Amino acid sequence: MSKRQWLVLISILGFAGLAMGADSCETTESGGEKSADSAEKGKDEAEKPCGSRATDDCTPHVAANQSVRVDALTWKISDAKRAATLGDQSIGLGEKANGVYAVVNLRVSSDRDDSATLSDDIATLKVGNRSYKPDTDGTIAAVGAGEEPFFLEDIGPDSTLKGIIVFDLPPKVLKQKPELCFGEIGFGSTTGCIRMPAI
Repeated sequence: MSKRQWLVLISILGFAGLAMGADSCETTESGGEKSADSAEKGKDEAEKPCGSRATDDCTPHVAANQSVRVDALTWKISDAKRAATLGDQSIGLGEKANGVYAVVNLRVSSDRDDSATLSDDIATLKVGNRSYKPDTDGTIAAVGAGEEPFFLEDIGPDSTLKGIIVFDLPPKVLKQKPELCFGEIGFGSTTGCIRMPAI
């Protein structure tokens, strides 16, 4: 093979190598873009709200006028009020709050296949990382005042109940946009939260 033929062959091979390298770069860049797109899509899906239905993977946080569904029970805040005292203290059936009572009127509807017993500990009031359980003394005083708290109340399938839950809170908590969070009946960890109305 002549020197000229060798030069032509080397030139052809050189161009072929460059072309293959360009294709490889394009494929890598394209694959990188796809990976970025997939990561962005995954991020969007992770940040997507789960609506009003609680699942093992998502805890809904809804506005005060909305409802949440947890463990086939749908909860809604009808209204709420604050009080310094509950019940009739003159006859020994009243209580005075250490801070301020938040009395929350609730409505719950059941889509369960069987009956369930509800108590006020199914709900927790939360502000950031702090949690407040319902107040037993306030609940007893509310009973004495003719209120109907959620205390060992049975709810059957396709039924609706109304009742109250009482919290004894530092007054500043009510200014910090607290949420009322409802858990599962039993030992499940699924939770749904409703923003407390301003009171």
